[in-house]
Amino acid sequence: MNDIFIRGLKLPPKVRGVTVIDSDSNFNVYINTQLSFETQEKAKKHELTHIIKDHFYDCEPVIHNEMEANAG
Repeated sequence: MNDIFIRGLKLPPKVRGVTVIDSDSNFNVYINTQLSFETQEKAKKHELTHIIKDHFYDCEPVIHNEMEANAG
């Protein structure tokens, strides 16, 4: 429960990464393998910031959470 699994996956070009919470409350982070290593690392940091900042359970507007995750 509440584990974080990071996986590479071929995603649409404009999608750098996405996080999905499964039925066991684990975070499944998918990073686009079609991106450069540097961009994949930035995407991973962005997705992990969402988890650390508890964005999946807050009531803030998405744009607020995205700006916060972009800031790191």
